[in-house]
Amino acid sequence: MNIKKHVTTIKVFALLFFLLVGYSSYVKYQGAKLEDENKTLKKQLDIANENIKEQKNELDELRSLLDSQKDVDYEIEVNETDSNVTVVAIHGGKIEKGTTELAYALASHNNYNYYSFQGLKSTDNFALHVPSDKFAETYALEMVSKSKRTLSIHGCDGAEEFTYIGGRDTELANRIKESLTKHGFTVKDTPKDLAGISPDNIVNRDIDERGVQIEISEGLRTEFLSTNKDSLNSYVLAISEAVNNM
Repeated sequence: MNIKKHVTTIKVFALLFFLLVGYSSYVKYQGAKLEDENKTLKKQLDIANENIKEQKNELDELRSLLDSQKDVDYEIEVNETDSNVTVVAIHGGKIEKGTTELAYALASHNNYNYYSFQGLKSTDNFALHVPSDKFAETYALEMVSKSKRTLSIHGCDGAEEFTYIGGRDTELANRIKESLTKHGFTVKDTPKDLAGISPDNIVNRDIDERGVQIEISEGLRTEFLSTNKDSLNSYVLAISEAVNNM
C-alpha cells in the first residue's frame, strides 16, 4: 500500500474542499453586497422620481396659473432700462396691495428695471400668491438673472407701520435698514419665515445670487396708498440713498 500516494490524494481533496468553501463564501458575500447596492440604488431612484414628480406638479400648477386668465385675473407690468438694479413686486396689484406702487415709484425715481405681477381678481387674489422660492415666471427670471442688485418688494401682516429687511445681500440690507431708520421709519427684526435667504428665492437669483427682500406691514402700505404721498416719497428716497451709495 502506497501511503504517500494516499496522503497526497487526501491533501489534494482537502485543498479542493477548502477552495470550494472559500469560493462559496466569496460568492455569497458578493451576492449580499450586490443586493445591498441594488437596494441603495433603488432607494435613490425612488427619491429622485419623487423629486421629479413634485417639481412637475409645481410647474404644472404654475403653468396653469400663468396660462389660464392672463389680463383677466392678473397682468404683468415691465419696464427695462440700462440699470444694473432691478425692482420686482411678484405679489403686486390686489395680492399684496401697495407693493406695486412702491416698486414702481422706486424704479421710476432711479430709472431701475421694474417688474410687477399684479392680481386683478375681484376676490380671492391670494390664490395668485406663488411663494418667492417657487415663482418662475419667465420674464421675471430673465430680468433678475441679468441684474447686479435686486430688490423684491413684499407685503406682510401688521397694523403698525414697520418694515422687515431680508435676503442674502446682507451688506445692502444693512445699509437699507440704516437709511430707513435715519429717515424715521421703523425696521424690526425679521422673522425666520420672512428672511428671504433661500437660494431659490427669486430675489437671490441675480448675477451675484443675492438680493434684498423688503417686507412692508399692511399699516405702512395703507399709508403709502393714502392721498398724502410724503411717506411714500420719503421711503423711496431712503432706499435710493442706500442703493445708490453702494
